[in-house]
Amino acid sequence: MELLQPTLIQGDSYTYMKSMPDNSVDLIVTDPPYDIGATNGGGTINKIKKLNSSLKDLYAEQDLTRGYDIKKYGDEFMRIMKEPNIYLWCNKTQIPQYFEYYVGKHKCKFDILTWHKTNALPTYSNKYLSDTEYCLYFRKGKGKCFPQSYEDAKTYNVMPINHKDKKNIEHPTVKPLQIEEAHIRNSSKEGQVVFDPFMGSGTTGIASIKNGRNYIGVEISRKWYNLSQSQIYNYEYESDNPQRFVEEN
Repeated sequence: MELLQPTLIQGDSYTYMKSMPDNSVDLIVTDPPYDIGATNGGGTINKIKKLNSSLKDLYAEQDLTRGYDIKKYGDEFMRIMKEPNIYLWCNKTQIPQYFEYYVGKHKCKFDILTWHKTNALPTYSNKYLSDTEYCLYFRKGKGKCFPQSYEDAKTYNVMPINHKDKKNIEHPTVKPLQIEEAHIRNSSKEGQVVFDPFMGSGTTGIASIKNGRNYIGVEISRKWYNLSQSQIYNYEYESDNPQRFVEEN
């Protein structure tokens, strides 16, 4: 398979991965669907109109909240990576499954990276705030993690949700670009291939392009594919070094 820079695919990522050669990807950075339960987890505090609206926006996107088969996708991830080298955003209920698969089965080293949101939704009447998101990093082999600065080496990131950008982008689970850039700089080199099977709003794609990596992104939702395509295209068009933009359907 010829690697183009960047390549965007609208379709099912598991099906697409079946067409990818073994050992063809240097790094996976992705935000798979979370396993999220009932919408009223915050109890009476959810009567707040603004909060209800935010929760409804998230739960309306079933592809983002239905979970996914960690082992099924993991087997393909392990096949297409040259060596295990993968960042996976998740919520706390998925952590045991990820550790069982990547550490228990595949004996990977790991780091638990976190984003602590200073303006999280106030869902706390019968539970702790959902103010922390987790990104699990699994790897094997040498030379997979080489931060070049104190900031890039942090595992504890404190920053607010950017409501302005989130509103403009209209994606309910967009992640901070600066965190994604650090992951890519820390665990890949210029010219290497970064794969994102759950492209979402295109943040990983922009982070890859900004840092000189080849990027392959797949998104099953036509709505979010169009968004990520637009985001990545707009970045390339405005940058000083526009690169090739290839769309596959």
